[in-house]
Amino acid sequence: MKVYTAAQMRAHEQLAVDAGTSFEQLMENAGGAAAADLLRRHPEPARALVVCGKGNNGGDGLVMARLLQAEGWRCDVVFVLGSELSPLAETNRRRLLNLAGISFIGAQALPGQLAQQRYDVIIEGIFGTGFAGRLPAAVADCCPLLNASDGLKVALDMPTGLNGDTGDVDADVFRAELTYTFGAYKPAHLMDAGRAVCGEIVCLAIGIQ
Repeated sequence: MKVYTAAQMRAHEQLAVDAGTSFEQLMENAGGAAAADLLRRHPEPARALVVCGKGNNGGDGLVMARLLQAEGWRCDVVFVLGSELSPLAETNRRRLLNLAGISFIGAQALPGQLAQQRYDVIIEGIFGTGFAGRLPAAVADCCPLLNASDGLKVALDMPTGLNGDTGDVDADVFRAELTYTFGAYKPAHLMDAGRAVCGEIVCLAIGIQ
């Protein structure tokens, strides 16, 4: 079992890029592996809410949205920290434009949307392994709404609000039923506090050593 801290994970990703892949391909691999596993579990087209932050964890969710849409799913996408995204996340946002079945929801509209629309799956890609400290207010307000909603709750790499290195848990952590971790487990996945909010943990290969 491989277990990497956030810094070790970044180092191994850089080694993969130095060996000839790209960060864009690693993101495609991560989102693709997660989408493939989810489709095995839920083979019939369904409706998903994809909740993204600004960074590459959100980019993984955007890759998933595109691949699920190709299989007939309807996906609503929301950016809870604004629309200024990392370059790779922006690349994958643009790939969703004008795809049938993909809708973008403003963060302010999310509470009403959750009250009106039942989702089969909620995919959370706000911070991933990039979280430390306290959740910003916008995310602290969002996560309890997601936790209270229907549908399978899926976290990408790490439920937002869980520190992947230390296992510290914010009071408003996203409470996943299924967590896809990419490339390696992270220390918090093996801690009691982490397991309590991760649900089932599935480690997916993305092309790093």
